[in-house]
Amino acid sequence: MGNKYVENKKLNNAECLTYMLPYLLRDGGYYEKNLDVPPTLEPFTMTMIKDAPRQDNGGDCGVYALKFIEYKSSEENPSFGPQDIMLFRKKYAVDLYFNKLSM
Repeated sequence: MGNKYVENKKLNNAECLTYMLPYLLRDGGYYEKNLDVPPTLEPFTMTMIKDAPRQDNGGDCGVYALKFIEYKSSEENPSFGPQDIMLFRKKYAVDLYFNKLSM
């Protein structure tokens, strides 16, 4: 089993997020709600997972991000691609309409 992370020059564009995230967590009350997590303002580390599903256009990044988070939070391996995005969009729309999304 090899390294599941890959260096990606495109992540350099997002370096500012590594500095912003700790402040967003603090200001959003994350540390107050999760007392077992020590508060920090140190920059986060970003890595890119080699086999993560990738969009093939400029408009599906939000759906990809949401589905990736859903898969990873349930400890499943993400297995979806461009052919699945329209179905995910429709499901999100229905869930939003009927207020079925849980936070």
